[in-house]
Amino acid sequence: MNIFMVRTRLQSLIIEEIISVEKVSPYILVVCYFDHKNEDAPEVYATYDTIKKNAVFSIDVFANDKFLKNVAKYILVQMIASSTKGKVFLAGVDSFTFALAAKLFPFAQINTFDDGSYNVLKHSKYFCETPLVRPGLKGLLSKLLFPKGGAKYLRSRSKRHYTVFADLENIVEKDRVMTLQWDWSKLLDQRDLDKLPAQVSAILLGTAFQDFNECQQTKLRQKAVELVDSTDLYIMHPREKLWLNHEKVIRLNSPAEAVLNYMQGVSKDQLTVYHYDTTAAYSLRNHKDIKFIDLLGDD
Repeated sequence: MNIFMVRTRLQSLIIEEIISVEKVSPYILVVCYFDHKNEDAPEVYATYDTIKKNAVFSIDVFANDKFLKNVAKYILVQMIASSTKGKVFLAGVDSFTFALAAKLFPFAQINTFDDGSYNVLKHSKYFCETPLVRPGLKGLLSKLLFPKGGAKYLRSRSKRHYTVFADLENIVEKDRVMTLQWDWSKLLDQRDLDKLPAQVSAILLGTAFQDFNECQQTKLRQKAVELVDSTDLYIMHPREKLWLNHEKVIRLNSPAEAVLNYMQGVSKDQLTVYHYDTTAAYSLRNHKDIKFIDLLGDD
């Protein structure tokens, strides 16, 4: 029995592609949340539907649950995969609780896949090589079991990594990387076309502000407020909470890459995209008619 772990819309799209390309079946789906089931926009969970309905069953994991409870859940799925000679697929290699469970099954096959810009930015937490700095049991176990950190351990355990970032260095060596044949245009949801302006020259992409501390959130939101009037469209991040009431602010079902590719094709001119270290800046980096400006660059 195979195991897939999903936390974001991008992850769900990649999982769907892996299942199609590798003919992975049967499988159990582990759906990860931070706090509760309705913390993200409905459009995020809508992309889970296909992989969820084809799963044998699914298990929910909440990051805020008790530490031992989550370790027990991960031990269970590892046990199922190991006893049936299945594979485990996950994107979040920084998951300490999963790393701890994986330590108990040294021969289980673990495969990884992209989770956005964290996979290609060398200073991201996915490249961390230090133990978890935390008091109590978690800190002690991290130092004893993962002296170079849980992310380093799970990277070393990855048998194969699936990526949408062709020709970019990732969390494992090239001989363990498989590039998925990715066509963003096929992921454009037709329901979104009626929401898009006829002509666009500048777009502002939102972010999941809740992932930043309060001081950073204030600064980043202020940048958006200053820019929104000079752009044609503000596309909310899939996990962004509604905070800005403005006629240019919309939430879409399609991935940002699909929309940007479409809008540039319609306008024929260069498209300027303001963003907060968006994954699209890496996946569309070779698109000569889209200029990305990172608003995190000044911080």
